[in-house]
Amino acid sequence: MSDYTKQQTFWGTFFLISSALCTAGSNVYYSNMVQNISPFTFTFISFLLTAILFHALQWYSPIRRHSGSFINWKTLIGINISTAGAFMSFYFALKYIEPAVAGAIEIGAAPVSSLLLMKVLQRQQVKWIDLSTGTGALIGSLFLIMAALQGKSGFGSVPMPFTAAGLLASIMCGFFAALAAIYSKKLSDARWSSTQILAHRFYVIIILSLMLSLQQASLFEQVLTHWRGLLTVTFTGVILPLYFLQLGIKRSATFFVMMSLSFIPVFTFAFQFLDPRITVSLHSLAGIIIILAFASLSVYTNHRRTAAISNTQQKAV
Repeated sequence: MSDYTKQQTFWGTFFLISSALCTAGSNVYYSNMVQNISPFTFTFISFLLTAILFHALQWYSPIRRHSGSFINWKTLIGINISTAGAFMSFYFALKYIEPAVAGAIEIGAAPVSSLLLMKVLQRQQVKWIDLSTGTGALIGSLFLIMAALQGKSGFGSVPMPFTAAGLLASIMCGFFAALAAIYSKKLSDARWSSTQILAHRFYVIIILSLMLSLQQASLFEQVLTHWRGLLTVTFTGVILPLYFLQLGIKRSATFFVMMSLSFIPVFTFAFQFLDPRITVSLHSLAGIIIILAFASLSVYTNHRRTAAISNTQQKAV
């Protein structure tokens, strides 16, 4: 493996794990906070501030490059819609189900969604090892879904309609997250910087969350009451993990990105010990371990695959 490939693999993994840690901690904190604030109000404020920050960084960046081709505009629309679907469905899910379970179901559904989308949108051949690890992660998600429906998660017994809505939202999040990763990779390949992508991917989510927030409650009142929590989660749970994630996506294959993020539920489960509302659930832990096992297998096979490609390229030279 060349030094450059080793560096890309190392830094890609480093940024993805850093993103997972920030996301896990903020998910538990947000899950507590969202019991008293509309998830759409939080989404609107957080992503408005995030977009403003990255627009400012892009404006003052010494390198400002754009591609005005049709495919980039099409991809830009795609990443805006998929980003809105992923984040809004996930924040909705956190209101009704255990944070670690919500994250695990999302991550478990994402790899298979990623494979299906790559097959349909990019006409890529699906490798059997990717399909196997993705299916294994999906089985872990199904286990968690059954546990939550039976009241055996960390939240205990929750009315069935709320639990079902939260579980469905988590599954939708996995699909949209896989779609967003594909569009993000396309923009990176088109020489868009990480800052540019993050500056231009939140237009749809800002508009939709504002509309829904205004229908639900007094936006101004909620912001005044919870502004400290909003700023905390925005920085540690949105800005930092998104930036790290974008850097990781730029250096890693799409499927590896989706599988490596399976570490988020494990970190979230650990952070849940700090939240007195959530009890320790062995069922949740078992489902998370299943997903983590297949995620670890994916990380290992991705490393072997990258090394083999690098060796082949070196022999060709």
